[in-house]
Amino acid sequence: MTKDEAMQYTQYAAKKALEELEKQYAVHFIVKSGEPSVFHSKIGGVPYFPPDAEIPVDSYGNQLRFLMQINCSDIQGIDYFPKQGMIQFWIRADDCWGMCDRNNKGYRVIYYDNIFANSIDPPISEFDDLEKESYPIKGEFAVAFLPTIEDAPKNSIQYQNTFCKYFNEISGENIESPYDLKFKLDLPSDVLDEAIYKNDSSAGHKIGGSSDFCQYDPRETEEQQEKYNFQLLQLCSDFGRMDGQNITNIMWGDAGICHFFINKEKLKNCDFSDVLYYADCC
Repeated sequence: MTKDEAMQYTQYAAKKALEELEKQYAVHFIVKSGEPSVFHSKIGGVPYFPPDAEIPVDSYGNQLRFLMQINCSDIQGIDYFPKQGMIQFWIRADDCWGMCDRNNKGYRVIYYDNIFANSIDPPISEFDDLEKESYPIKGEFAVAFLPTIEDAPKNSIQYQNTFCKYFNEISGENIESPYDLKFKLDLPSDVLDEAIYKNDSSAGHKIGGSSDFCQYDPRETEEQQEKYNFQLLQLCSDFGRMDGQNITNIMWGDAGICHFFINKEKLKNCDFSDVLYYADCC
């Protein structure tokens, strides 16, 4: 099989697989400069904080750090997403971003069902040097949302099995994984890139939709996949330019990604008591 033939077969199989599999609805967002108010969706800075609220703490009584908030009125098209109120994400600012807290108190998702006009300044303590170094958010940012219809993710088992079916059908080969293109058939890397990475829908900041992982999906069983079947937040490392200089807005370790997962029914009922949080990097 020549490289040109392999590329044609791969493009055909990828196209057929994505056409066959169910598309997904997601709300993507971009990070913007500016100083959003406490009543807006935002990343970092000072959050919305009603008078009777308390700053969440970890297992040792240390304050968690504000990561992001979503004004629910900004999210359109997801039927089971709250129509009003504010969802906030808090994490511990340490070298594992709160995931190592033995009692799972290194992170919290908080929901306020109403947004009142009398937000107060929360009594947030100053960051120490270690927190400044570890904390992934490097400023305060506005966000702009864009509803999106996504193809099935190329990192899913469903896509990869369907891709192999169509590739074998047209090529006469018998691969069991797209990675066999390189490691079994010894084809160039750009053929594998076409099958797995090109135009993959999983990347980017988003609510809902497919998930992108640097290492692996923490929902390792079908039971966990069903229990946490909605991506409440995917927040990636983010880079930009300002005044001609490259800047870092968000950095999870070595250019990683964080996720919060919840069950759709619990989200529909505004129950945020059981959320799976995970972050990884290269």
